[in-house]
Amino acid sequence: MKTKMPVHTFTHTLARRGFILVAAVSLLVFTACRPNAAQPSAPANQAAAVTERVATITKQLSRNGKLPSALLDAQFVEEKVGDGILGPSDFFAFYALTVPAADIPAWRAALAASPVDKGTEAYAAPKAAAPWWVSKADYQKLELFGPKSLTGRSHGWVKLAPDGRIFIYAFTM
Repeated sequence: MKTKMPVHTFTHTLARRGFILVAAVSLLVFTACRPNAAQPSAPANQAAAVTERVATITKQLSRNGKLPSALLDAQFVEEKVGDGILGPSDFFAFYALTVPAADIPAWRAALAASPVDKGTEAYAAPKAAAPWWVSKADYQKLELFGPKSLTGRSHGWVKLAPDGRIFIYAFTM
């Protein structure tokens, strides 16, 4: 003679198995959909890292038009202020570009039409010290232009150095 399993035990067992199944599927979906965080973000080869940075920054800055010349190197960091929940977040972008010194006149000509927002021309630097960023003393010596033609943002500045370095600070408000 077979004994019947009580209904509440059967329901409990079914619910537990269902929960385990849902948890397993959720875990699979979560791991399949997220980017590979364990992989290094920069190539081990330094030349490849420079090539990757240049390609990324060229693509980013070319959204607003063709760049005046090719980049030899590029650095970039963006800082976010605010969580976007209790109002919009602001973004502060810092670029350091290197071009051939002979190309600076082409950059100067391209940036001539970008007016400087006089309220946003003060020196700024990333929160975390970056060895590639312009010093405050050097900032004072460089030519000043507006960032709109390169970044699409009106606030901030572009500074040109005669040796082929270009520093861009642009932000949202």
